[in-house]
Amino acid sequence: MYKSILTVLAILGCLIGEESVIAQPVFSDSTLVQAKIWSRDANRNIQYSEWKNFSSHTVSQLQGFSAAPTDSLDVRGGNQLISLRATGFFRVEKVSGRWQVIDPEGHPFIVAAVNSIRLGNSAANQQTFLERWPNKVTWIDDQIKLFKSFGFNTAGSWSDVPAIQAFNQTAKQPFAYTTQLSWLAGYTREAIRADATKKQAAALSFILEDAFETYCKQHVELIAACKLDANLLGYFSDNEIAFSIAQLDSLLFDNTLSTPAQKQIDSWLLQIGAARGTLSTTQKEKLIGKIAGRYFQVVSRVIKQTDPNHLYLGSRLHASAKNNRYIFEEAAALIDIVSINYYGYWEPKTTHLTDWASWGDRPFFITEFYTKAMDSGMDNISGAGWLVKTQDERGIHYQNFCLRLLTSPNCVGWHWFRYQDNDPGDATADPSNRDANKGLVNTQYQLYVPLGNRMKELNLYKYRLATFIFASARHL
Repeated sequence: MYKSILTVLAILGCLIGEESVIAQPVFSDSTLVQAKIWSRDANRNIQYSEWKNFSSHTVSQLQGFSAAPTDSLDVRGGNQLISLRATGFFRVEKVSGRWQVIDPEGHPFIVAAVNSIRLGNSAANQQTFLERWPNKVTWIDDQIKLFKSFGFNTAGSWSDVPAIQAFNQTAKQPFAYTTQLSWLAGYTREAIRADATKKQAAALSFILEDAFETYCKQHVELIAACKLDANLLGYFSDNEIAFSIAQLDSLLFDNTLSTPAQKQIDSWLLQIGAARGTLSTTQKEKLIGKIAGRYFQVVSRVIKQTDPNHLYLGSRLHASAKNNRYIFEEAAALIDIVSINYYGYWEPKTTHLTDWASWGDRPFFITEFYTKAMDSGMDNISGAGWLVKTQDERGIHYQNFCLRLLTSPNCVGWHWFRYQDNDPGDATADPSNRDANKGLVNTQYQLYVPLGNRMKELNLYKYRLATFIFASARHL
């Protein structure tokens, strides 16, 4: 520990029609956490750095903030001290310069979510489940009680939606949830099954096919079924689409493209004043933005035509996509909340927070972040999260990361990845989820208490923290 008074973030955003908002909370102290940085070498093999020191802040170090009382919550976990227009569904609104999710009762709702709330697939997972619970109903009831006790209010992507919906049917305090449509991923698989030659096609080419929108329209069953469900926060359409320069280069020289797709690319190239073989990096980013805009137009149109009541949560941007202003600008009129999977940084960068606020001025939330700890005893090779030494340090990272997010007037929440640790015995898991300590609970469904307690210390005060931090911006 060492004494410091540090500025967490200064957001210099000229918000249209409003004063600039600069959030500058002051901390009386900081904590050093040692972590190893996950990366890949030139051959794409996973590697870690040596231990490095990272300065971190916690709620108890926020100067002037009192940890009592906890937030006053409505039945869904919204801030019942503030009342706005209630529509019976979740919505977003910019209130006094700050974006807010508004819950069905009309109260501000900071999304504090856990991803992948579902039973594990391995034999060990299943055996433990049978020993601890008589059925899935009692399991989900216990887990939602646990999440609420630690200040979480939403089930993130890849959760057991039917189990959560069944819980909500009788619950006095329902649990919000999200759904994952995976439309582009599903269409790509279907197109390749129908025509094996498309396996060599550029990943982004499938967005340009007219049959993609037809596929989306044919797969609206989940949306139609959820149309009147007040507990649904909204829909993710896909996860981590490859909106990258490498994939764009493949697309530009894909000789399997249909004539309409070729004409669409030529039209976009004309708009940005470029030719296929001579694009600058900026022009490539603009063209990626056009392709992303086409994707968002298709999926948002189908979602809103089927269900105008709920939020469209985007496609979980990642890697270089989160640095491309043209994607954000295209998304601004089409996505209700921009979703971003955030890896590679100990905390949200100032430039990211300021850029995301200025590139279209839409609300955003982080939909994946996590750390892994050595004391779990796991190999911790797979997955891009940071490696720390203890579960308590995972919790310190959580507090530091979320406090940083709360300084942004455009941030409306976060999603921890994930509910349960990877089980090396799960042969069905993808390579990124094989052997890592990502969970709030371990493979035996046992809570990591030090991590949970640190999460609780922030989550139970998230509305008061947001108000306190935002006040430091309003009164500069």
